[in-house]
Amino acid sequence: MPNLNIKDLDTEFLQRAQKITSFNLNPADFLTLKHKNEIQYLFQTHFFPKFDLTKTIKGAPDKNKLNALIKALKQENSAHFMALHNYNLKGVGPGETTLFFLCDKGHLGGGASAGMDIVINGKGYEVKAGNYVAKDGYFGGFKLGGTVPLEKITAAAFELRDRDKDIKSKSAERTGVNGTQINMIKERYGKEWDKTVRAPYVKLAHAYLTKNPLILIVNTTPANQRGEIFYIGTIKESQVEIDVISQGTVKPKIKF
Repeated sequence: MPNLNIKDLDTEFLQRAQKITSFNLNPADFLTLKHKNEIQYLFQTHFFPKFDLTKTIKGAPDKNKLNALIKALKQENSAHFMALHNYNLKGVGPGETTLFFLCDKGHLGGGASAGMDIVINGKGYEVKAGNYVAKDGYFGGFKLGGTVPLEKITAAAFELRDRDKDIKSKSAERTGVNGTQINMIKERYGKEWDKTVRAPYVKLAHAYLTKNPLILIVNTTPANQRGEIFYIGTIKESQVEIDVISQGTVKPKIKF
């Protein structure tokens, strides 16, 4: 770099370019508490240097306590918080790394632990990041685990969708049934929809979602609550409904 003058460099760009947004960590590093302190230290040092690690959760996850900490992280550095929320680990969903960082006795469950994304104080929790639409009162925008047998249910839904050309024409997705199509099917074939699609799905979805307590995290909506804890606990079967069918799978939504 001949004739380089340091004063000519864009220091603001260099500061941004040198910011660390990820570490050389593997999913396996999050499956135990072995390097818990070291990982918390890395995130605190490089992401949130003003955050007090003594304030992390010592016991069971508590919605209000977690949200107070999450808001502090967002206030300190919103970009780094979103990097934590969406931390790039294979098989790890949004918000799970945040829970690992903030819960001292929490470690991720791993792919073999169906319905148990994180273990805190020895208790398993299923973590789902989704969106809450206040006008409808539903939390949705997430999928069930791949172990739930949905083939018969989706086949029944596609058969009802394809009976009428006008219903089928409302979407070009071959392996999906959108909200408009579902409403039309309910109007024309309500009893069959309930018997062959809705009722069996609600039963399967509820069974999956109640294997362990739920931790629901706001993913994108409402925007001002992004990354915050929406709900911790269990749900009733009456709260579960079908949201949409997309890419060959049925997405649920939960009434609150």
